[in-house]
Amino acid sequence: MNTTKSWYQGAIIAVALVAAPMAVAGPSAASPEMKTALAKAAEGPDQLRQYVQRTRAIYALDFNEVMDRHEAIKAASSESKPQVAQTGTK
Repeated sequence: MNTTKSWYQGAIIAVALVAAPMAVAGPSAASPEMKTALAKAAEGPDQLRQYVQRTRAIYALDFNEVMDRHEAIKAASSESKPQVAQTGTK
């Protein structure tokens, strides 16, 4: 009786694991496809949207993820620039 119960529990766990949706991982930040996508994002959202739609079956890129990464890179680069004091001109 005890082995049947544990077998059922094992079967339920196995079915749950197989039925769980698998996460689709996109390309890494250093991959050529992501570099191209970030270059398209720098050109504008329409160019990025076209690139993502055209290559979605191949690279599994996400428009929002690429735009968020592009904005983060842009914000980090503007923060890393040194601030230069300016004087008022008369």
